[in-house]
Amino acid sequence: MMRICLSIAKRDDEFKKMVEKLSDYAHVDVVGLDNFSLQGYDIFIGKKLSKAILNTADRLKMVFAYKTGVDEFPLDSFKEMGIILVNSHIDAKFIAEYAFGLSISLVNRITECDKKLRKGIWYDNNNPYWKSIFDMKVGILGYGHIGKHIHSILEKNDIATYTLSRGKKYENILTVHTIEELFEKSNLIILALPKTPQTDHIINAGTLALLKDKYIVNVGRSNCIVEQDLYQALKRKEIAGAAIDTWDKKPKTKDSVLNPSQYPFIELDNIVLSPHQAMRVDVGHARYVQDITRKVIDYIEKGDITDRVDLDKGY
Repeated sequence: MMRICLSIAKRDDEFKKMVEKLSDYAHVDVVGLDNFSLQGYDIFIGKKLSKAILNTADRLKMVFAYKTGVDEFPLDSFKEMGIILVNSHIDAKFIAEYAFGLSISLVNRITECDKKLRKGIWYDNNNPYWKSIFDMKVGILGYGHIGKHIHSILEKNDIATYTLSRGKKYENILTVHTIEELFEKSNLIILALPKTPQTDHIINAGTLALLKDKYIVNVGRSNCIVEQDLYQALKRKEIAGAAIDTWDKKPKTKDSVLNPSQYPFIELDNIVLSPHQAMRVDVGHARYVQDITRKVIDYIEKGDITDRVDLDKGY
């Protein structure tokens, strides 16, 4: 009988349901997030895996991540050992919704007006107007599952949208061949990039210089932005504004109080600060667990593999 190792922090109702369903197809053992062995297991399900623990595996074939990001897995070792990694994109459309919400809040100046009215300020004599996203052209950097759902929202609202042409299948979206061209044609840039060496610090002083009087929104990974460069561009008002959901600094516990950056973004009016909230949609965890449960069963029953991660690309 096939053996599954499920690594979780807490056995909640959704994981209990997962174990119950998978037990009809395999023997399932539940372990914590660290300090366990993979000896004798065919399948591993978890949100992270160290190289040291992976080295205990003697017959592991498949790894299923009950999330989207896979940078906490040893991809090079998976490649060497012939292990297949599968992740979940089940919440992509909801993250896209949040990205659209951040974009609206930013260009409509909703968050800025809220903060000012809390101080009794009704009117900004220097800049009394807000802008409409319907008057803009939007560039999407990162045309994966989330990027495609963002485009779907924009397309339904007749908002002209661009993305980089990278050999994928593109439908009803305008394509360009360079970041420079993407930034030139767009009034608003939405980032939905994975964490890879290729995306590291892609938004820096040089690329931000191409966004004069324009907006940037990030619901992708934090590594793509040089925070110091973004802070300087916002402080000097070289770009019109930003809405950022992911940061280099993260709290160690859910009860921690932590400024999102070493730079004083909180002093600026032209930024919307978001605490990695895009992925915290209600019942999102349940969807991730249910999606991975279905994928594991499809693999055991029929050999079907969906959402296989490209180990070379990292997504």
